[in-house]
Amino acid sequence: MPPGTPYASFALPYPIRVDCFTCTAHLPAPYNTPALYLLTHSHTDHIIGLSSKSFASRVLCSPDTKEMLLRHEIYPERAKKDAGEVAMRTFAHLKLEGGAFSRDLLHAVPLHTPTEFELSPTETVIITLINANHCPGSVMFLIEGPRGTILHTGDVRAEHWLLKSLTRNPFLQPYIPDTEEDLRVLIARGGQTASLTKTLHAIYLDTACMLRGTVVPTKENAVKGLVELIALFDKDTYFFVNSWTWGYEDVLKGIARAFQCQIHVDQYKYAVYTRISDPFLRMLVTRDATSTRFHACERFKRCSFVHVPRYNDLAPRSIEGRKVVYINPVTMGCAQWEGYCTDVRRRLAMGKDIDRLLVPLERHSPLPELLNLVSLFRPRRVIPNTLVPALGGLDWTAMNAMFKECMAPPIYDRGDPITNEFSSLGIVHPSVLDLASLNLADTDPAMKNLVGDSAELEAGKWADDGNMRRRLEVLRGWLGPKEKGIVDRALGRSSPLLSRNNSAPETPKRTPKTRLQVKRSVEGSDDSSYYDGSDAHARTARLLFAGDYSMEGSIKSWLSSSPSHISGSDAQIIGTENLGPVQEQFTAAATSEAVVQAPVLESSVHVPVFIQTTDTALVPDITLSADQSLPTPVSSPVLRLRDVKGKGKEIESQTNAEITDFSLPPSSPHALRSSSPCPFSMDI
Repeated sequence: MPPGTPYASFALPYPIRVDCFTCTAHLPAPYNTPALYLLTHSHTDHIIGLSSKSFASRVLCSPDTKEMLLRHEIYPERAKKDAGEVAMRTFAHLKLEGGAFSRDLLHAVPLHTPTEFELSPTETVIITLINANHCPGSVMFLIEGPRGTILHTGDVRAEHWLLKSLTRNPFLQPYIPDTEEDLRVLIARGGQTASLTKTLHAIYLDTACMLRGTVVPTKENAVKGLVELIALFDKDTYFFVNSWTWGYEDVLKGIARAFQCQIHVDQYKYAVYTRISDPFLRMLVTRDATSTRFHACERFKRCSFVHVPRYNDLAPRSIEGRKVVYINPVTMGCAQWEGYCTDVRRRLAMGKDIDRLLVPLERHSPLPELLNLVSLFRPRRVIPNTLVPALGGLDWTAMNAMFKECMAPPIYDRGDPITNEFSSLGIVHPSVLDLASLNLADTDPAMKNLVGDSAELEAGKWADDGNMRRRLEVLRGWLGPKEKGIVDRALGRSSPLLSRNNSAPETPKRTPKTRLQVKRSVEGSDDSSYYDGSDAHARTARLLFAGDYSMEGSIKSWLSSSPSHISGSDAQIIGTENLGPVQEQFTAAATSEAVVQAPVLESSVHVPVFIQTTDTALVPDITLSADQSLPTPVSSPVLRLRDVKGKGKEIESQTNAEITDFSLPPSSPHALRSSSPCPFSMDI
């Protein structure tokens, strides 16, 4: 897992380690020797330590992940193979055939097949793999055992269709709570309190995009819009799809299906795609560059049909003299996507030359989709898969507020089947008070892997670059007053809360600001990195979990990376009950994008749903009284599409060529609506 993963990547309370394969000798027993390793998918930041030749433990994964891992090659090795030289596969040592050293450490388990595994002579668990909709081979793990049941999502894109499939999955249905609201049905039960359903004790949640409150287009809508834009170009135009990592296969499929043609790929992608279980993916790829005008070949060494030399003429052409358009995947909200498509159509109609396109294909779920996923199961706990170490636990603190209303009610009359490792507090460094180590300009990996001249300008205008400043704005909305002050100082502004108090409280001395540099690199955190990042990730992991301190301190720090609140200037750790109500209101103008933020309140629910066009343009938020709380937790409601008829009663919006309104279902007494074409919706 990426740096910042809590509990040293263990799926507590079981000694099962997920997506991290570094040394564990410094950890307390029994975690110094993991009983089992799980691998959710083959992206580089999830296979830390597997490249070590000394690794010799069994790893559970999906069949496709096994194929992709065994064929994994870093770019220098791929270049050798293209030149006819002998190349080495990074993980070939995991499967050896022939001779006295035959072994296969990768144990492929079919999806939707409960399989029993022994953790010790006295304990077994049943593990079921479930599609995660992130990239080929990516899965979630349902772990059932005597200490409780947990769901580890790995990296997940919880689109509406995926949630529907989860509700129909017979192995997950026992953990989906009853949401019956029909009074007649409830009366007919006759006061029966027993339940056939069970409660998940924890969800280990993909939090990579948790601090993005933007509702993003579905993969289907993103690809559909891209295909419509491609159709506007001349038929002799060539296109290069920058599929810089696994997970953008939906773009390739959509183009192939729409234009009934194959996609030219490099030998590495061809070797992988033709050996995994997706028959359509196997069918649509080709090694013949002359047979198609759509290419997804090696981005560092594109074929002559789509390689445009730099500093070419005003009307740049490829080496073969072709007009080339580069397609870059980015993160973009629904409203921005509609605006971008309109802008491209306008420019093409005016005869302007366009040599790059964007497609908003997101591989991780933003906050609205994560709320939907957690509400579906209503677990007892939600634990982040990843944290930002420089935030010192503020992101985990905010999670208590984000998902509080999506959780099962606490049980006080009996012991928790999951041991108290979860409740251990983390150790927070005092520097978190100023978040001095944060790089506010740090951006999304997709923004660091753009190709094509002026691609950065295009993406900077339309895409959500995921910079830390924007994430802090979202984080701030879920924190208490004292924690907000910490974020405000990091953002370089005074806290509105402090300025309104009659007596000015003591504030820590402001530390000198340091100049932040924007780091750009051709390599990302995922599979298509130029070099393999396993060694560097392993060093980071050892620094995080194997510092020079006593075993007692080690136990405290690894059990909980940072599930705490930071308060005041002395790094005091406080509980969620100390979070106070938020007193500020945001005022400004609005136009396009719906962003979701909300803090925790005891007496009221304060939901700053605002529309953001710039860093400062916000619409006034909404405060609901205690009896108007959001209905998400009780019935796992879904914000549904419904037709809008007439003005004045509903807000008109144009989304995917249909006039629709996103609103709460009729069972919810108070519906929140936005004027954005794709506002906050639990159905997206």
